[in-house]
Amino acid sequence: MLVDCGLREENGETHTGIEQRQKTYRQLILSLSDGGSAFSSDAIAKDRGDMGDVGDVDTNAVDTGNRSNKLAVSVAEPWGATPDPDTASSSESGDSETDPDSSHEWLPSGSVSSRDSSPHLWGSSRPHRHSGSTDPGFSGVPTPTECVRIKVPESTRGRATTRGRASIRHGVKDSGWHQGDWQPQTFPFTATPGPQNAAAELESDLPADFLELILTDDLLQHIADQTNLYAKQFFQAHPDTLPHSRGKVWKPVSVPELKTFFGLSFLTGYIKKPNLELYWSVDEIDATPYFSQTMPRNRFQLIWRFLHYNNNASQDATDKMYKVRPVLDYIVSKFKELYQPFENICIDEWMMKWRGRLSFKVYNPQKPIKYGIKSYILCDSYSGYCYNMQPDVGQARSLPDTVFSLLDRLPGHGYTLFMDNFYNSVALCEQLLKSKTNVCGTLRKNRGEPQIFRELTKSDLGVEGKLVRHNGRVLVVAWQEKRLVKMVTTCHHDTMQRVEVWQKGHKEMEVQLKPECIVAYNACMNGVDKMDQNIAYHPFIRKSLNWPKKFVAYLFQVAMFNAFVLYKARNPGKCRTLLEFMKSVVKSWTAKRHVAKEEEVGGVEVEEGRPTTRAPYNHDPSSRLDGQMGKHQLEYLMPTSKKPRPSRKCRVCARRGQRSETKMWCRSCCVPLHAGECYTAYHTKLKYS
Repeated sequence: MLVDCGLREENGETHTGIEQRQKTYRQLILSLSDGGSAFSSDAIAKDRGDMGDVGDVDTNAVDTGNRSNKLAVSVAEPWGATPDPDTASSSESGDSETDPDSSHEWLPSGSVSSRDSSPHLWGSSRPHRHSGSTDPGFSGVPTPTECVRIKVPESTRGRATTRGRASIRHGVKDSGWHQGDWQPQTFPFTATPGPQNAAAELESDLPADFLELILTDDLLQHIADQTNLYAKQFFQAHPDTLPHSRGKVWKPVSVPELKTFFGLSFLTGYIKKPNLELYWSVDEIDATPYFSQTMPRNRFQLIWRFLHYNNNASQDATDKMYKVRPVLDYIVSKFKELYQPFENICIDEWMMKWRGRLSFKVYNPQKPIKYGIKSYILCDSYSGYCYNMQPDVGQARSLPDTVFSLLDRLPGHGYTLFMDNFYNSVALCEQLLKSKTNVCGTLRKNRGEPQIFRELTKSDLGVEGKLVRHNGRVLVVAWQEKRLVKMVTTCHHDTMQRVEVWQKGHKEMEVQLKPECIVAYNACMNGVDKMDQNIAYHPFIRKSLNWPKKFVAYLFQVAMFNAFVLYKARNPGKCRTLLEFMKSVVKSWTAKRHVAKEEEVGGVEVEEGRPTTRAPYNHDPSSRLDGQMGKHQLEYLMPTSKKPRPSRKCRVCARRGQRSETKMWCRSCCVPLHAGECYTAYHTKLKYS
């Protein structure tokens, strides 16, 4: 890289100051020509010290006041290169706009380029390009209109350029932005946080009662109606279903049965198995008899198959969330109705993993979940309660509209909103101030910040260095620790706070100073993370090719967590963990469902004081596969007055088309069986026929 250093004389006027600087530069060039490798930048800076303040500098040229001369420092072409005529002409006129990454347009008056002051500079013996000058006094020393080329070694270019830019960036002034006298405009918090309406009036210590404030019987009735409607539409569209198909035994689902279905679904959140069928396994190694005692496997899978949330016949093609719209709107409205967040709230994104075909599927390679359905969520920073959520379906909507729609009825109460750099901008902060809402968060480049922040790099600020500007309403802070962080806030002071942090190589926490806004951001920007962390411990979302089923399962997980927050607020000290809360809900929604109903058992004959129970011929008791072979004992049928040695048809032989009777039966299952192979097949095989 070659640097041109010289003086330009525009109007031909002569001044004592100009002559003095000409003399200084002649001495500089002569020293370089004689083999000198260094010169004093302080002397030049002192000689040019009357050229103006750092902050009053034009980036393209330095104005000397009444003087007509300008100091130009620019990047010249490499040796032997032919300059572009257009470039050359514009350079001579002084109107050229140099590249900020390759020139010294950062240099103010009264300072010298670090390239010029570098001890590694060395002169060149190549004749000057104005060697054709007829000036008899020319001997390598340029006149004010001539220029000397100085070649900068490769090893010093990057370091010198960085130091030169750092010295000017802090001197750039942005109109309307100030450095001191910052006073934040805060608003008092006027809302009453905590449970509201029905949640505040509920006097109960049963977790299921709080969950049913969100997942009400009205919502479950809607799901049951839509499920039954979809099953009816399916069978009408497929009249040629096989006679022995599982769907042939479909019967309409009711709200109590739907609660049992969802209760078992919640149970799969903390009892993990690789596939759904294993929950009904009869193998003594991995058997979970509670599932088979509560609901038959075929019935559970049949409900899951026809589970539906909206009518397909009246589908709205403009609404991409139509499949789940009634459930989504109802649950979110309950979220906002039952709870008022505390003073600090936050907005963040959440991704539900989905790699199937979907028009509004999002891909973000920087996230742990790269493919999925993205939702914007507003949470309470104190408890993690999800107050509002909106799925991202690819609508053309601005970020301010998204933020205000998530806030809903919260503006005007003095809330402090924490957001990351995806949402934040100086203009949005000023809009939220008009609605009496404080803002704090990280800031991206070109979001309305001062020019000095846009050009700031890690090398410009030392470790724990800070740069601050404000416009009277919004404060912008740049702070350097391990990396450069830019913050925007409307409610925090320009002060430093002591915090204890863990540092590598230290066994104890170290005290460190951080800006107040960064400390508050780290403490309050974790509301969505709290919720996501809790529901990630016990997820009951299962793999599915149907995205509405998976999305509603996620909504139910959020509803479970919100109900847990409401329960803790009303019953402090009980159900300390979400797992305890879920266990209680499962017991309530599946209680007494696993006990055999009266209609599942046939008539009872009493002979000699001992009952003889008959099981229905077309129905096997669910307890036959419970794996507890000790209670399934074969006994002889009790004699009667007509048959001293009675016998009945063996259930296994009858299902296999064989007419064979036995004199023994299983006392627990109330089923006549042959000893040996028939007994073993009936109690171990799902399909024994």
